[in-house]
Amino acid sequence: QAARLADVPRQPSPWLPALPTLLPWTAPPAPKPTLEREAALPAVEYGMVDLPAQQTRTALVLDLDRAGHLHIVGSPRSGRSQTLRTLAAALGQAHGADDVHLYGIDCGNGALNALTALPHCGAVVDRNQIERLGRLLDRLGAELTARQSILGARGTADLSELRGSQPPEERLAHIVLMVDRFEVFEREFASYDNGSYMERMIRLLRDGAGVGIHVVLAGDRVLGGSRFSGTTEDKIVLRLNDRQDYSSVGIPTKSAPTDPAPGRGIRTQDLSEVQLAVLGEDLSGTAQADILLALGRELTEREATVPAARRPIRLDVLPDRVTYAEALALHTRSGPMRPLVAVGGDVLTSLGPDLTDVPTFVIAGPPRTGRSTALLVAAESLLAAGAGLIVLAPRRSPLRQLLGRPGVAALITDAEVTVDEFRQTLGSVPEEYGVIVVDDAELFMGAEIDSDLALLARGGAGTGWGVLAAGNAESLALSLAGWMGQVKRNRTGMLLSPQGLSDGEVIGVKLTRGVVGQAPQPGRGLLHLGDGTLRSVQVPLLEAEL
Repeated sequence: QAARLADVPRQPSPWLPALPTLLPWTAPPAPKPTLEREAALPAVEYGMVDLPAQQTRTALVLDLDRAGHLHIVGSPRSGRSQTLRTLAAALGQAHGADDVHLYGIDCGNGALNALTALPHCGAVVDRNQIERLGRLLDRLGAELTARQSILGARGTADLSELRGSQPPEERLAHIVLMVDRFEVFEREFASYDNGSYMERMIRLLRDGAGVGIHVVLAGDRVLGGSRFSGTTEDKIVLRLNDRQDYSSVGIPTKSAPTDPAPGRGIRTQDLSEVQLAVLGEDLSGTAQADILLALGRELTEREATVPAARRPIRLDVLPDRVTYAEALALHTRSGPMRPLVAVGGDVLTSLGPDLTDVPTFVIAGPPRTGRSTALLVAAESLLAAGAGLIVLAPRRSPLRQLLGRPGVAALITDAEVTVDEFRQTLGSVPEEYGVIVVDDAELFMGAEIDSDLALLARGGAGTGWGVLAAGNAESLALSLAGWMGQVKRNRTGMLLSPQGLSDGEVIGVKLTRGVVGQAPQPGRGLLHLGDGTLRSVQVPLLEAEL
């Protein structure tokens, strides 16, 4: 009242008002067309930083050209997952799908699933999709190695420098891997498969930043451990339930906040207070995801002209069940010596051997894992392609239903078949290409026709003959000589639900402990085509078995 009577104007406050508890995200401008863009990417805003000593506030940004990795540290329900969603939206809006590729590992309750709507996103992998997670880490590791070679050959220091020397249509994209609830990842994969999953993640953290692979980890105090804390200086610390935990992530206990609201944190570089942005005023997970989905539809239309080769790599989910008709639709490289065995791959496709290249293919596994079904699927695809078959099925087998089918020269059910009978049957195949299909192959180890099967397995009968065999993995692994020994030396085949490390000897690979000893899952297998790559696959089901 005195100030009003004396006409004294209100004096400015010596400090700025408190940061807002709700900070809506402001969408950045869309990028220019590809050919008009600069090599340097603009930084994206995902929050606000309070700088009271300078009486100012500034945007909290992520600059991919200058930043390495980012850690979002906090207890559950502190805003960690929402930060990842806001950051993904900002990166997608500000950058083209050919400049930034996103991937996610969701170890929580599916908060990152909405990222798949963005054209920038190659895959979001759930922690329970262990096979797919391994594929993602393998692909990122291979990309890291390839980029290190490119940088070394060009003599450039990092990806930003390399992008500056490349034409716009050839620039390598920055890759951002987001991991939600990293403490769960660390707990479940620190020792899984002898720690191989964690070692691959550590390699990305150690070497990825220089080649443009950025890892954004959202987790609790586990990120303060020496194994992870040294991988970056960029850390945002949200609410931690135990006040003593702040010191483990680089914040002195005396500087720790008392009870910060969700989204309020501290930047460890200068202990500045920050408020992280949200995608809308409705803070429910469903509402935030809906905004991201709507943005994804808009950006999909905007990025429609980006070539497939410049988009992020897809990582399709390997289905638990697939029909023979569905698999056959994916079988684009069919032929009388190219059987359809299974489906798999990063982009789901049919897989199988080329028997003109390696004349044998073996399917091994314990009982009731689908060995005979896999063999029958391969036989059906060969018949459809015009190959002639001789079927050896000494025990009850679904392959016996092939008797009398066009293209099936004979069905032999006697494991003690004589050489003369077998050779006479071989001579009765009228087709140009013939394949011997052997179920329960262990019963023919040491049989009278062993030498003839060995000749076929070596390719001694010419490129017009091949051998498909299925049997018990434990029994086949013991064979060192004879025709099965030759089949093993050919190093091609498929293992169904392997139960021991020695099973890998059947198809010429070394197995790790993470892939053996699991509960048998019919039709799920590991395929090796002789190229040193072990692929997880699913055997199709014939309509009669559905």
